[in-house]
Amino acid sequence: MTEDIKKYEFIDALRGYAILAVTLVHASQSVPASGGALRLLAANGARGVQLFFIASALTLGLSWESRTAHERAPIRNFFLRRLFRIAPMFYVAICLYLLLFGCSPRYWAPNGIEWWGVLLTATFLNGYLPETITSVVPGGWSIAVEMNFYLVLPLLLRWFKTLRSRAILLLLCLIVSAAAKLGFRALYGPHFPPDQQYLVANFSGLNFLAQLPIFALGLIVQKLFKNPSLLRRVVRVSALLFLAFVAGAWLVRAPIGVVDNPICAGIGLAILTGFFAGYPGNLLVNRAVIRIGKISFSMYLTQFAVLDLLGWLGVNELFRPGDISSIGYYFCVVVITAAISYVSYRAIERPGVRLGKNLIDYLEERKPAVVQHAPIN
Repeated sequence: MTEDIKKYEFIDALRGYAILAVTLVHASQSVPASGGALRLLAANGARGVQLFFIASALTLGLSWESRTAHERAPIRNFFLRRLFRIAPMFYVAICLYLLLFGCSPRYWAPNGIEWWGVLLTATFLNGYLPETITSVVPGGWSIAVEMNFYLVLPLLLRWFKTLRSRAILLLLCLIVSAAAKLGFRALYGPHFPPDQQYLVANFSGLNFLAQLPIFALGLIVQKLFKNPSLLRRVVRVSALLFLAFVAGAWLVRAPIGVVDNPICAGIGLAILTGFFAGYPGNLLVNRAVIRIGKISFSMYLTQFAVLDLLGWLGVNELFRPGDISSIGYYFCVVVITAAISYVSYRAIERPGVRLGKNLIDYLEERKPAVVQHAPIN
């Protein structure tokens, strides 16, 4: 029977904050804040996705090291475990959003959704085309990115085992990310009319290769996690350097893109993750946010349906634009989404995980077939 790895509450807390941030940015689009500080906070809630990626790399790195020592087929089991963790709820989301929105034109699919777009999404290949990366399931681009990361993770963990090699990996990923952004613009740009170039621009930053450095940062945190004292020292020094960099960029009035980009945000979030890992007993790791973190995947997929439902019912019109109203509406969205997601977590996610675990246990416990050879005369 496969062995359960140790669960770390701070990782669930990180996921909790990630989904709260992502929900904030989407809720604020329905009821905007009036204050500059809250608008800035809401706009940067999108960085919660990068926090998900870092937490994923950290978790899977720890899981891989724990399981490979005693599993007969760790790579097979890894892919089965991830498939049964992601696919059940994601397939429900595909059906839900096709039912709600159909295949009609929308922002992420200005020409409508074709059958092959649904097929690509169902096979997690939607992340390779600008018009499919996030059109069938809202926010589905991050699922495509995650699944691509799963494909390469066993190789990354085999080739980059030391802290130094993972620093090199980060450098390589930064180069690949920059090249991918330019390359995809050149590849897809000529095939889209001027009024749809926004699809290419967004795709160039949302695809897996562009996001790859974020996962590399998570793998660095995972390696540091094995040495708690070193982790805490690195967190303290990195936090000071990062804050100095941000303050310096603000003082010299550097272009906003210097600090307002996924890579810079990823560095800050990696430091935050290191802080949670090095100081797991802090007040930010509390029961409420841990519970939200456990249902964060369902919340990520259902929040868009909740927002659409509230808009259809006219609930958002009861909240006038402003900071207090925006916060009130946000909490309303969080409570409803969490309630629905708790049900889907219990009814869909957990049974899917159990099914995958049972399959892995069965495959692990099977004895290899004994090949019968003819006697040698």
